[in-house]
Amino acid sequence: MEQQTAHLMDSLLSVHPMLSSHNVVSGIADRHVFTDRTGDFYLLLFLCFSLGVIRVVDTRYFSNLWKAFFNPTLSNRQLKDQLQSAGISNLLMNIFFAMSAGIYVYYLIKLLRPQHGIMLAAPLFVSLLILGMVAIYAAKYAVVMFSGWAFKVETMTEHYLFNVFLINKILSIVLIPFIVVISFGAPEWAHPAVVLSFIAISFLFINRYIRSWQVFGSFFEYSKFHFFTYLCASELLPLAVLMKLLVRGLLFY
Repeated sequence: MEQQTAHLMDSLLSVHPMLSSHNVVSGIADRHVFTDRTGDFYLLLFLCFSLGVIRVVDTRYFSNLWKAFFNPTLSNRQLKDQLQSAGISNLLMNIFFAMSAGIYVYYLIKLLRPQHGIMLAAPLFVSLLILGMVAIYAAKYAVVMFSGWAFKVETMTEHYLFNVFLINKILSIVLIPFIVVISFGAPEWAHPAVVLSFIAISFLFINRYIRSWQVFGSFFEYSKFHFFTYLCASELLPLAVLMKLLVRGLLFY
C-alpha cells in the first residue's frame, strides 16, 4: 500500500506543470559598485555651512543684497553705500562666489565627461578651479580700476564693478541647489538641472550686461561696436582662456 502511494505521488509530481520543466532558472544579481562620496558630501556641506555663517553673522547685508539686485536703477546710492560699507561680508561673499563657481564647474565636468580620467586629485583640482575664479575677477577688478583712473571715469567704473560683483554674489547663491542635484542626482535629474542652471546663469549675465549698459551707455553712446568688443574682451575672453587651459592642460590624458 505504501509503495503504491509513493508511486502515485511520484507520478503526480513528475507531471506537475511547476515541477516538470527542465529549464534551469538562475537569479543572478548585478554587481553593485560602491563609490565613496564622503568627500563630495563634506565639500557641499562646507559650502552650505559657509553661506549660512555669512547669513547669520550679517543678516542686514543679505537683505540689502537682494534689494539691490531687484532695484533696476543702479541699485540706488543708499543700498550701494550700505553694501560697500560691510567690508568683511563683501569680501566673504566674493570668496564664496569663487568657491561656488569653482565647485559647480568641477561637478559639471565630472557629469558631462565621465569617460575621461582626471589627472589631478579631486581636492587639488577643485582648489585650482576656485583659484582660477579668484584670479579672473581679481585681474578684472585691477584692469577696470586702472582704466577708470586712466580715462578719468572713476564713478562709472565704481558703479560697474559694484554691479559685476553684485550679480556674482547672487549667482553664487543660485548655483547651490544645482550643485547638489548635479553632484548627487541620477542622470535623469542631473542633466535637466544642468540645462536649468545654464538658463539661470544666462539670465543673470544678461542682467549684468543690461546694468553695464546703464552705466556705460553715455560713454559708448556713439559706438555700440566698442561696447561689444568690451564685452568680448573683459567678460568672455577670460572664461574662454580658463576653460581651454583646463581642458587641454589639466583635465584629460
